[in-house]
Amino acid sequence: MGEALRTLAYVEQRLPQEIAADMSFGGADNVSVRLTPNAPAGEAPLFMAYSAISALRNYVIASAVALDADTLVLPSRRPQRAESYAARTRISTYSGSFVLSLALPLKDDDAETTAAPVTGQDPLLDIRPLPFGRRVTSRMLAAAQRAQRLAEEVSEGHKPLSSFGQPGQSVANATELEALSALGGPDHEVYQIRFAQSPLASGSHEPTRLRITPGQQRILGEAADFLRTRQPRSEVTVTGLVVRLFRERKLGKGEVVIQGVDDDTGNARRFRVELDESDYKQAVRAHGTGLQVTATGDLDIRGTRRSLRRLTCFSVLPGIEDD
Repeated sequence: MGEALRTLAYVEQRLPQEIAADMSFGGADNVSVRLTPNAPAGEAPLFMAYSAISALRNYVIASAVALDADTLVLPSRRPQRAESYAARTRISTYSGSFVLSLALPLKDDDAETTAAPVTGQDPLLDIRPLPFGRRVTSRMLAAAQRAQRLAEEVSEGHKPLSSFGQPGQSVANATELEALSALGGPDHEVYQIRFAQSPLASGSHEPTRLRITPGQQRILGEAADFLRTRQPRSEVTVTGLVVRLFRERKLGKGEVVIQGVDDDTGNARRFRVELDESDYKQAVRAHGTGLQVTATGDLDIRGTRRSLRRLTCFSVLPGIEDD
């Protein structure tokens, strides 16, 4: 069996471990990261290993979400399908510096149990031509390649950091950028990331290896912060107290300031909200009685100023005396 695995690995230009994972799952792509810690082969500092494993999990979830969410900053509530898929991946370690190998199943059992098999394929391997897992790993690769190219161009001064916020194909979101930055650990040690795809699904290509330098990792981290602080976020809910009211006329719309916590970050800040006359009257009542309010809309950040625009919901939360 060992000889058979080595033969297949040679023909498919994959590692024997990747062939074994492919067989074990009934079809699996592989994403592996080779870290370079100052430690014996097969070992790594705990903080570095923890950072890399957490980054890989976030990377998988972010790319899975990005298949259906075309946004640079992912919503705080992630689709259950992405979380479930990440839970089904398996991670293993190898020596050779320190290698984390992630096996990503091609099939998404939650939605592909009735998929038609590939023509000419063993019916036991019931895999559609472009399964969910292949879409995830293809997205991970494309996002990493584009992010690395942009990081290099920013490093050389050819493009500004804001280029990460420009629309385009395979644009990495903030979570993917943060994961690629964190894979090298807290000190941003150089690492290699390798993508190997199973031939059991169509569209597979030869393994691709990227080398991410410390400088590129720092730029990717800065880009993630830039997207989170500069790009508007949709459907953010803020709950708190009305601490300021302003209206130019006796009637009509007005502006309020809510001091509270948003469900996007969990941090307490002040948010400016423009309300129509009806909602403004509710805000005045809440301010006078000390009741909390909740508002949902698109979060816009300009420097230290935070505003909720295009509100979809505003209401006063009932107090104890209202129960």
